[in-house]
Amino acid sequence: MEAWLGLFLFWLGALYLALVHPLLPGWAWGLGVGGLALALYLRRRDEGLFWTGMVWAGWAIGAAFADLLGLAGLKLVGAGLGLFLAGDLHPRPEARSLGLALALAGLLVGLFEVGAAPCVGAALLVAGLALLYRPPGGSDAGSGAPGLEARYRRLLAWRKAEAERRGTTVDAVLSDAAVAELARIGDDPKALRRLLGRGREADARAIEAILRESPRG
Repeated sequence: MEAWLGLFLFWLGALYLALVHPLLPGWAWGLGVGGLALALYLRRRDEGLFWTGMVWAGWAIGAAFADLLGLAGLKLVGAGLGLFLAGDLHPRPEARSLGLALALAGLLVGLFEVGAAPCVGAALLVAGLALLYRPPGGSDAGSGAPGLEARYRRLLAWRKAEAERRGTTVDAVLSDAAVAELARIGDDPKALRRLLGRGREADARAIEAILRESPRG
């Protein structure tokens, strides 16, 4: 509870300094806050500090370009790219998706700022809806890719067994999004380890065996 409260107060102070305080430009405060959060993360290994630092660092870079070019949408682009990169370094498919969505939203704002036709925004909206309502598993699921469902079920069973063995929740072992992504990529050791991140070699070997056993049609 104290950690969450501390992070909340940290964010309040950062927002005040970056958005209200006139002493320095917002991007300078944002860069300082982001750097401080990342430095503290290296000492404490608190995930909240890592995500905070990456988002603020990305926002600060975007804000610097926004001040230079006069396009406020670049601030959102920077924050989105920071979140996307964080989700890539500490593999979280949902964070990458959210970061990409924020970056695209910032680009859309920028297009309107430079007077782009509203049809551009409509096209982006339609593209976003198409991605949101695409069947789970992407094109593989829609085309009935052989082995996809079998891989998914095997991964779910392994996750449940591991959670019971470790005495923790299934999400602590592997998130739903990660299970779906692993089932989609199939037998690709490099992508598997990239998704799991460092320090999970035992899990990677177990999942590799599961994916190789799945029928390929």
